[in-house]
Amino acid sequence: MLIPSILVGLTYWLAMGRAQYYFSFAFRNPVVLGVVIGWIFGDVSAGLLYGATIQLLYMGGIEAGGNIPSDRALAACIAIPAALQNGLDPNTAVALAVPFGVLGVLINNVRRTINSFYNTQADKFVSEHQYERLSLFSFVIPWLTNGLLYFTPVFVATMFGANVVQAFINIIPEWLMNELSNAGGMLPALGFALTLVVMGKKQYLPFFVIGFFAYSVLGFSMLTGAVFAVCIAMISSLYKQSSDEEEYA
Repeated sequence: MLIPSILVGLTYWLAMGRAQYYFSFAFRNPVVLGVVIGWIFGDVSAGLLYGATIQLLYMGGIEAGGNIPSDRALAACIAIPAALQNGLDPNTAVALAVPFGVLGVLINNVRRTINSFYNTQADKFVSEHQYERLSLFSFVIPWLTNGLLYFTPVFVATMFGANVVQAFINIIPEWLMNELSNAGGMLPALGFALTLVVMGKKQYLPFFVIGFFAYSVLGFSMLTGAVFAVCIAMISSLYKQSSDEEEYA
């Protein structure tokens, strides 16, 4: 089990390490991770089945301001290997995934806290015009730190079982858990504030008001709202292109 445990740990690091945002954003989805983890354990079809089932938990989820409400990648990287090793049914795998998705949020908050010290050092290099050392503290060291934070829980859970990680969670002091939860609770507010910086422009405010009251009155799902929003954005863009063509004709 040593080699599969190492490979699954590295898979989670690649999914959440943010070395390349577009790649990691797509790679962290359980349905994608299920294929990779299934290949590692020699059963791609079962891995895909578990991954697709876990993916249903996170359909339509929004990461406001980069804040993750639940870590779907960690949920998949712990639940899928456990399910493959023990022959669990998909519903049991989903039940196992939920608490570890919450654990991933705490790990992400720890990562942000540690990275704040690296950012301070990077700012110092900028003020001193030492740009050649900037990448070390703005990318290399944070990425390696991410590796330690992300690789360890997945490796331990895959190697020794998810119960070991759960036992570790239970010994974390309550005050520390509360502090991490409070820090994470502030991040969605920051995300919405960043979104309103864009939405606050007068030409976008009507769309914001329409979307807010339409959701309040009709109560449709986030996925349905996203489909409506994309269609309205495309229609608006087409009208703008038409008006620009007429202006320059």
